[in-house]
Parts: sequence; C-alpha cells; structure tokens
Amino acid sequence: MTNNQEAEIDARDLRCAFGHFATGVTVVTTLDTTGAPCGFTANSFTSVSIDPPLLLVNIARSAYGCDAFTGSHGFAVNILAANQRDLSNRFARAGTDKFANQDWHAEITGSPIIEGVVAWFDCEHFEQVEAGDHIILIGRVLQYAYNTHAPLGFCRGAYVSFGMTPGMLQLVSSPGSLRVGAIIESNGKILLERNHETGQLHLPASESVGDVATPGSLLAKLASAGIEVDLPFIYAAYHEDSQRFVYYLGELLSIDDAVETSTMCFYEFDNITWEEISDSAIIAMLERFIREKRLGNYSIYIGDRAQGEVHPA
Repeated sequence: MTNNQEAEIDARDLRCAFGHFATGVTVVTTLDTTGAPCGFTANSFTSVSIDPPLLLVNIARSAYGCDAFTGSHGFAVNILAANQRDLSNRFARAGTDKFANQDWHAEITGSPIIEGVVAWFDCEHFEQVEAGDHIILIGRVLQYAYNTHAPLGFCRGAYVSFGMTPGMLQLVSSPGSLRVGAIIESNGKILLERNHETGQLHLPASESVGDVATPGSLLAKLASAGIEVDLPFIYAAYHEDSQRFVYYLGELLSIDDAVETSTMCFYEFDNITWEEISDSAIIAMLERFIREKRLGNYSIYIGDRAQGEVHPA
C-alpha cells in the first residue's frame, strides 16, 4: 500500500487509488441550448438526500459539453445495465454522435432517458459547486424509475459483474497482464481460432473486451470476422503467475453468411479435434461447456490453470 504525503501526490497514481472503489456506471444526459442531446459516462454518481430528494454527479471542466450541463435547466442520470458496456464506452469518448441509433425518451426536464438502463433519475438543477478541476452538479429528483436488471460495475479500470464471488472480483481486478476470450456457440458448434504460427486451435481472445471500434479488442476482432456478440457472463477466470485469463460466455447476436475465415471456424461439438488444442485449460473449459450446454445449466470457474472451484451461475 502506497502512503504518499500531499506534496508528493502524483495525479496518475491518485487516479489509480480512487479506482479501487468499486462503483456502478452511469450516463448523464441533458439538452444543449439548441435542443440537441448531450451525454457523458460517469461513475461519480452519489445519492445525497431523501428530503429533499437530491443526488450529485461530477463533470470535468475540460469535458466536451461541460457548458451544456452547467447552463441547462436539468439533467438525467441513467444507471447502466450489465449488458451496456458498449454504451459506456461510447459516451466516454468525445466528438462522436453518441445518440446515433440509440433509443431514448424524455420526461419532465427533456433530458434523454436511455432505454434498457437499470434505473434513471430526471433532475432539475439544485446547486452547482466548483471543486478543483471538476464541477459538482447537484440535482433535485423530479421523477425516477428502476427495475431488477443486473447493473454494470467498474473497479480498477475494468468492468466487473456484481454477481462475481469475492475471489473472482479479486482475480479479475488484480494487477498483471490480462487475456480476454469468449466461448461462442451457434447451432451446436463452437467458434475456434487457429494460430497461424503453431497451427493450434484456441478460443478467440485478445488483450481487452473493448468494442467494435477499438482496434485489437476482442469485440473488434469478432466484428471483423462478421460476428456480433454480447458478452453478458463470465464463464471462467483463472491465473498463471502474473497472467490473468477471463473467458466470457458469448451471446450470438448476428453472424454473416460467410463468417468462416482462414483463422476462425465453427466446429461441431462431436468433431472438435482435441489434439489440435494444446492448452489444457481451454480443453477443460470446452468440455465443461459442452456438458452444461446439453444440461442447460451453466457454472463459473475460478482458480488457477490447474485447479479451482466451480460456482453456480
């Protein structure tokens, strides 16, 4: 644990320390002076008071659209669901048409309420507080709604599931290099990727989940092969020395007719050439998935490459 004196505080290290607090993820929205929707991703959401009903979020002075939020009549806070990582990534970027093809509606203040979120709060401005390089927006809640969907979590610079066991949360968010992969099934077939150099088969993987617009990410790799997926559940998380491995159970959304490439191909369960898979952890994972697929009951593995525990999903 690092214990720095105030005069020695490093901005990057302090941001890292703040990031150890696990939070939900929100998209905060408003309308600018022209009536156009604006929004940004924030995990600085905090409930403040019940009577009167108040909440707060922080926005950086340098943020694109800061003037729109400080000059508007009100704003809305949308708490994202576990399957809305792409939405979080989109609203975290500046200079993009964030609301393109995004369903939303307006309530009292006119601020966009995004469809599919876990909860939303429509607020009028109650107070603004200047605090260093940020502005604290305190809103009075005028209307709200919520449901039982699983929320999106964030900790130590990575998205997490609040359904994880403490051990899985520790493994996923601990320091070290990360490899992220996915099990994607379609009509009794598993998607496998062939390594050009070794000729071995493995599950599609990359260094991050990312999104379809992030070069080198898992979702971008799959999209380039004509595969669109959602990755709602972690199926296995394990480590080997300082290397961490996280594999998601993918939900296939769409697939091009000519999806199979020279490196990616769907293999029928009964026709997987196991001798072409040298990674024992992937073999064990696939064998477990095939059994559980036939039973319709999935579990989550956590441990190291050789041994661990299986928890009900």
